[in-house]
Amino acid sequence: MRFPLSALADVRLGYPFRTRVTPDPQGETALVQLADLNGGVLDTSALVRVHLKKIREHFALRPGDILFRARSQAHDATYVDDLALSPGVVRVVAAAPIMVVRVRPPAGRTAEGLPDGVTALDARYLHWLLNHPQTQAVLRARNTGHNAEVLRKGDLEGLPLPVPSPAVQHLIIEAAGLLERERRLRRQLLEERFAMIQRQLLRHADTEGTETARTTPASPPAEERSEGQTWARLEGI
Repeated sequence: MRFPLSALADVRLGYPFRTRVTPDPQGETALVQLADLNGGVLDTSALVRVHLKKIREHFALRPGDILFRARSQAHDATYVDDLALSPGVVRVVAAAPIMVVRVRPPAGRTAEGLPDGVTALDARYLHWLLNHPQTQAVLRARNTGHNAEVLRKGDLEGLPLPVPSPAVQHLIIEAAGLLERERRLRRQLLEERFAMIQRQLLRHADTEGTETARTTPASPPAEERSEGQTWARLEGI
């Protein structure tokens, strides 16, 4: 069953600065800006600090919040996991045009809880779903604006999303985590292999056995050779 995001979570804009952000090393508020979003988990260790005289409490981020790029070519979502506050910092706030998505509690706990048929919604599942390629394609189709890719709050709230049972949500979260870990490991292995081959190629470039290379039998054109054939010829030099 699909529900609009507005039935599952509250969506609001981040804190609206009327002037340019002025960093203050002694500020009591850590500020999340567009450059701090990475589509994964928020890293609060390097956030700029600012001083805000008066601020409504609902602007303060909570664990489980999802930060969404409203003005960007990529409308990816970043998950707020753990708000580890530095000494002197009392809150973390997202700046507009970041949108903050906060999952509603089950019906009965608030005036506007989750809709009938939804017993629970895991914010980590919603984070994964918002970053899914199909969801991102739908959001890109709703972009407006000429100088920047702008997504309106109403377009995000009207996004229809599937909500399976809590057990299925948890399985999806677990499987997605394993898939992401595999992708990171594969990327790491590929980068290590690339660096190793680059070292080997440089070693061959420094080898003085050029006379052997001149007497090496002719080989098929490069486009007809396999990777193994190419390495065999290099090892023979």
